[in-house]
Amino acid sequence: MKVIFAILCLLTTPFALAKTTEIVDVSKEISAATSWLEIVDSANYAKSWHQADPYFQANVTTQLWVSKLTEVRRSLGAVKSREGVNRQTFTSLPELPSGEYVMLQFQTDFENRKESLESITMKKSAEQWQVIGYFIQ
Repeated sequence: MKVIFAILCLLTTPFALAKTTEIVDVSKEISAATSWLEIVDSANYAKSWHQADPYFQANVTTQLWVSKLTEVRRSLGAVKSREGVNRQTFTSLPELPSGEYVMLQFQTDFENRKESLESITMKKSAEQWQVIGYFIQ
């Protein structure tokens, strides 16, 4: 009986030591990102600036944002498809205070340019995710 108990203990030990998988709810950050992208997709660039994080607003004027985004997005054409492909989290970024940050990347096909990579960096403030950066490659 002692032998059976010892064998059972040895067989169950690896399971007890196995690292547990953390389940992360990304629905709020995905929802915030896609809602913001819908505003950009509809060419309402001033509204996208107003819904961005105060850090973003302090570093990019509304006029500059609207001008540059109009220039870039007009040449790309309408969004044909968009699929999330990557997610990275950070607790710090250069020249920013410590906090909760996430970068989401989307594989996006535009009317005039297929296989583009959109990167959205967001900061969590008061339990709300807001955009602090947007890049298209």
